[in-house]
Amino acid sequence: MTRSILVGLAGFLAGAAVLLAGLLPSTLRTGQVVPADWLMPGALAIAALALLARRDGRAPSWPALAIIWMLATLPVMLLILTMASRVPWRDLALLAAGFLLVALAIGLAVRRSPAILWPCLAVVLALTGAARWIAAERDGAQPAGGRAPAVAIMSALPLQGAALGDRADPLPDLGARSPLWRALERRLALHPLDALDAPGLAGVDRLLLAQPRLLAPAELVALDDWVRAGGQVVILADPLLHWPDGRPLGDPRRPPLTSLLDPLLAHWGLRLEPAQYDVDADPVERRLLDDGTLLQLAGASRFTRVGSDVGSDGARCDLAEAGLVAQCRIGRGRARLIADADWLHDALWTHDPGHPAALAGWTSDAIAALAMWLSGNAWDGDSGRIWLIDQNRLISGLRAAFGLLVILAGMGAWMGRAGAHDARDGAAIKGRIVNKTGLYPDSA
Repeated sequence: MTRSILVGLAGFLAGAAVLLAGLLPSTLRTGQVVPADWLMPGALAIAALALLARRDGRAPSWPALAIIWMLATLPVMLLILTMASRVPWRDLALLAAGFLLVALAIGLAVRRSPAILWPCLAVVLALTGAARWIAAERDGAQPAGGRAPAVAIMSALPLQGAALGDRADPLPDLGARSPLWRALERRLALHPLDALDAPGLAGVDRLLLAQPRLLAPAELVALDDWVRAGGQVVILADPLLHWPDGRPLGDPRRPPLTSLLDPLLAHWGLRLEPAQYDVDADPVERRLLDDGTLLQLAGASRFTRVGSDVGSDGARCDLAEAGLVAQCRIGRGRARLIADADWLHDALWTHDPGHPAALAGWTSDAIAALAMWLSGNAWDGDSGRIWLIDQNRLISGLRAAFGLLVILAGMGAWMGRAGAHDARDGAAIKGRIVNKTGLYPDSA
């Protein structure tokens, strides 16, 4: 009885350790859900429980190994299904198959020769560690095939380098490119644009206009003409910028606190609504878009239409994501507008600014989505990353997973108790048979 309770408690603790250990490498650090993170702690838990389930030097039964496999697998799968932005069926199937192979290998090793267990476990851990290292070294911004699109960038944000006070270093390297620029230039041919005019826009395939300075009327006309002639532009207009900047508020080098593109927006039949801002609340918001894209916004607003659905000179804009995004058809060109610019700041899309193209450090889809929008390709919201939806879903998933753990641990304790009863009954029957045959007479 006592042993069965201890076995059930050990199973619960091992399953809980697997759940929490798998969250540490990626989910709690970057918000990515990587099922492979649970493989190594799960393999260790299966080995430990298989050794604990041995009784009187005998290997654990196959039903006991099945319970051990479920303890390591099912709560993890339930947690991932609850908190992930999309269901990673392939990764979950590989995780379950990996745990099954580990359980079978450990079961055979314990049955035939316990000494084989540790080399088998070492091989499993080495393979899982290599898989995690390869995943961490993946580059999410490799150059596309063929000629890279020429993208001009005009912005008052410090996209070419760090703004004063934007880093902990009081003397930042003024010649260094920002993480955003370094990540994008691996795929796109970037160059800064200081003024919007016909000569400057000539030869430009795509344009990124992110919280720019106040544009002269002639520049707005040149931009409108360029788009109508077939240009494609991504515009980030933020009504309340939260970009960190250590310079005084009156410094002319600071980016504008609010968007100055109202004349252009009104010409296209749009209006940028004021941001609803609570000074006591965290402005950062994890927004999962309808196509699966995850962006981390700060004080985002929305666009609304002005008057009819068609703006001046036939511009037509469709609103999406509750007004966060506007997609406009303007002559032969296209414009995609987002009512926030803070999501370009490296603190909102990477955990490792020193290696901005490394997928393992991404905390949102900002680079993947922006690169695809600027390249003119369709973006389906799939960067290969699976994201934690929010903290509430994580808590709900942990509660459900721990509840399932209690049930499975209870099943394991019940099976251990039933196995002990069977073993005692079998020993008693064997003793009666032996005594009855007279092979080993009673000592009395």
